[in-house]
Amino acid sequence: MLQFFEESKVCKIILHAPLMSDDVLLLRDLFYKEYKEWVLEFGTIYNIDKNLVHLLYKEIFKANKKVSIITHKSKLNRYLNKLGFQTKFISLLKDKVVNTHDIKVILIGGSADSSPKIVNIISKIKSSNLSIVIVQHVQSERIGKFDEILQKYTAQKVCYAQDGEKIEKGVIYLAPNNKHLKVSDGCFVLSDEEKYNFAKPSVSLSYESFAFYYKEFLVVVQECGNASDGVDKLEFLKQNKSTVILQDKDECKAKSMVMNALALNVHDYVFHQEDIITYINFLNQQSIKEFYIEEFLEMLVNRYGYDFRLYHRDMIQRRIEFFMIKHEIKNIKDAMGLVLFNKTAFNVFFLDVSINVTEFFRKPTSFVKTIELLKHKYTKAHNIKVWSAGCSSGEEVYSMAIILKNLGLLEKSMIYATDFNSVVLEEAKNGIYSNESFEQGSHNYKHIGLSGKFDDYVLRNNNFVTIKDEIREKTLFFGHNLATDSSFKEFDIIICKNVIIYFDNDLQKKVFQLFYDSLKFGGYLILGQSETIHADFINNFKQCAYNCKIFKKVD
Repeated sequence: MLQFFEESKVCKIILHAPLMSDDVLLLRDLFYKEYKEWVLEFGTIYNIDKNLVHLLYKEIFKANKKVSIITHKSKLNRYLNKLGFQTKFISLLKDKVVNTHDIKVILIGGSADSSPKIVNIISKIKSSNLSIVIVQHVQSERIGKFDEILQKYTAQKVCYAQDGEKIEKGVIYLAPNNKHLKVSDGCFVLSDEEKYNFAKPSVSLSYESFAFYYKEFLVVVQECGNASDGVDKLEFLKQNKSTVILQDKDECKAKSMVMNALALNVHDYVFHQEDIITYINFLNQQSIKEFYIEEFLEMLVNRYGYDFRLYHRDMIQRRIEFFMIKHEIKNIKDAMGLVLFNKTAFNVFFLDVSINVTEFFRKPTSFVKTIELLKHKYTKAHNIKVWSAGCSSGEEVYSMAIILKNLGLLEKSMIYATDFNSVVLEEAKNGIYSNESFEQGSHNYKHIGLSGKFDDYVLRNNNFVTIKDEIREKTLFFGHNLATDSSFKEFDIIICKNVIIYFDNDLQKKVFQLFYDSLKFGGYLILGQSETIHADFINNFKQCAYNCKIFKKVD
């Protein structure tokens, strides 16, 4: 989607995913107009296709137009920088960070239909390090009984708040009927004021008092209800940096309380019941960093379906720390909370975790041996199937395609390239690379023993190179997760370089089983220079040369 605004001969353009071909055409038309300057902002976009890259090159570098580029996704920012574009990166995530490491009180406000939700929450949370305060509009026939009901579902103490009572960790407090519940100096204050918002106790007055006292150390959960009590104080909560969670309206029979709250748009999260429970349990954790990481990885699987539990912990920790620096997050628990409960933040973190280092014809010695094997075993009559697993941004894939083209084997070959990172797959499909990447590839190409030059397979301009269509069209890119997805069948060659070094022993074993099942007998497995065959498969593969990591399936 494309939006644009015109002001004083300046055209401001905002792009959001998904970008359609008509959007690119409209952008081209805007560049044709007589503006002095264009400000191009990439909003919710992680990657752009080659047509847009070439359009930007044409207008900025060839037509010499003044175009300012703003990005909010660091992966796109790096991609454009590599291709020679000057950009300004503005992180939007740092404004989404909420306090998770020093929370004191969870305040739950609700009315009709909130009781079963509260029972469910209390029955499933661990709040030994938190105080839970519940303020409800209670029906007269239930006065004085809700504490007894809740006590059946938790081992923690449940009681009605008493005037002047000090608020203790690990205790669940209820607002008494016909009293407003406030706080002063860490103690409850019961007030006999008149009804507020037709309610006593009033959720609004409790929100106001607790936010004023606890500020960023308070989390408010707005539950279901027919009234609007509490809603008028949500902005005050945010002004005091308290965290605001709204119960998902689709789980409420009485919706007006959360619908009115949604309309204000000052909340941090809208959660289903299970998410509220998960969030409170996360807040309750007060463990060392290493334990956080174990819990964090477990929760990533449950929430997003991506399993990093078998990755090396030091790598995960480095990525978390990098994520924190980039988005100016000072506390590791806040960073993990942001990733776990904000899907946009998870997408950014996911891209950081899955970064791999690659280049064209990397480690030429391995490619020299690969060329020897191809010449010895295959002719132009063969149909060769190649799988590049963990292909990253595509340099290794296109290196193999160029070798097959040079040897006359590409026409009847097919290369399958996979990665679990959809953004780098789109970059690979583009086949556009920086001049630095091209120069390094040209240097490596000279040492692999092929005729011609690397230039023969690319289209060059002053800022970047593009892989020719005759090479790109023989490569198919797919999403595939080595940790969770099943095998392909009957490949002649599998390439997986500098990927399994990030896996622990169990995941390496699983991946080698995947490769073994996917290779033809006599097929070749090509690994990175720092990698070797897993011990359980040492008898199933034979190394083809002492100075490179190419292995033949022999059993």
